[in-house]
Amino acid sequence: MKRRTERAVLAACVAGLLSMNMRGAQSASAREDPYAALKLYDGKWLVMSSGGPPEGIHLENHCAKTGLFFACEQLVDGKTVALVVFRPTTKLPGGGQEYRSQALTPEDGPSGGWNGLTIEGDRWVYTWDATESGKKVFYRNINTFSGSDKIHFEIQNSDDGKTWKKQKDGDEARQK
Repeated sequence: MKRRTERAVLAACVAGLLSMNMRGAQSASAREDPYAALKLYDGKWLVMSSGGPPEGIHLENHCAKTGLFFACEQLVDGKTVALVVFRPTTKLPGGGQEYRSQALTPEDGPSGGWNGLTIEGDRWVYTWDATESGKKVFYRNINTFSGSDKIHFEIQNSDDGKTWKKQKDGDEARQK
């Protein structure tokens, strides 16, 4: 169970990295195209996180819209770790967008369920839950953006979905 939780946290970190949005990128085309913001993360990134390796983690995303779905194959330090699939679900009154997302890993075993993503301007929040020792635990990855090439993330967990504790945080920077 611990390995599955670790994989879920890694998948959330990686999925969170997909959430790159440019400040002010909610242009007319982005408001009309729920996939526009997701397209911005295609490319190479350096991830520096609390408890992570001091040299960082090199993340590369190969993303494409495939019809109804949007998918990104993610490589960490040159190795494929996930295919993250997104599907827009609800347009929010303030112009934001909700999605369902799922990370598929190359490992054998069942894939996880669909998770949530809410994008509102420069704040993107991924949500999911897991069962640990027979108890439901809630998770979220909050991404706060500054410009088109930087993001700060914070992964939190909660026993009740109301009181949150930070597990990990860090920053990503686009590599040219």
